[in-house]
Amino acid sequence: MKISELRQKTVPELGELLRDSTKELVDLRIRKETGQLEKPHLIQEIRRDIARIETLLHEKAESILQDGDRERKNQVSLDAIARRSDVSHRKALRALAKAS
Repeated sequence: MKISELRQKTVPELGELLRDSTKELVDLRIRKETGQLEKPHLIQEIRRDIARIETLLHEKAESILQDGDRERKNQVSLDAIARRSDVSHRKALRALAKAS
């Protein structure tokens, strides 16, 4: 999938696409181990797509944090940040650490 197509998607859509791609990668790996995979290059393509999606999710989470929290200059809970950007607490914490 092209990065330009991914940039047009929202955070929840990207999350859903990430889950689907991860499931597809697991399926491809299982098929490879059982000898049923006809196109082994698909594993690498899916891995790269997953990396692109994760990169965009991190970029969008950082932009949400920078735009919203720095302008208001008030204390926001980690739970609120994670819910607003539709990411896990761990990813929100990483984004906060990178931003500061």
